Amino acid sequence: MVACFAFLLMAVKVYEVPVAEIASNLLMVVFGLTVIVATAALLGRLIVMLRQRRK
Repeated sequence: MVACFAFLLMAVKVYEVPVAEIASNLLMVVFGLTVIVATAALLGRLIVMLRQRRK
């Protein structure tokens, strides 16, 4: 975690990447992962419901 923070600090200081751009990219990644996990959870729930119906 410290290494990630150091890398982000280096990106801001050395490469002059705006903090707003890093934050927006992070939020997009978190949103994308949320969509993927929610879809997987719904699909898993659907599979469980279909299996219970057959018994």
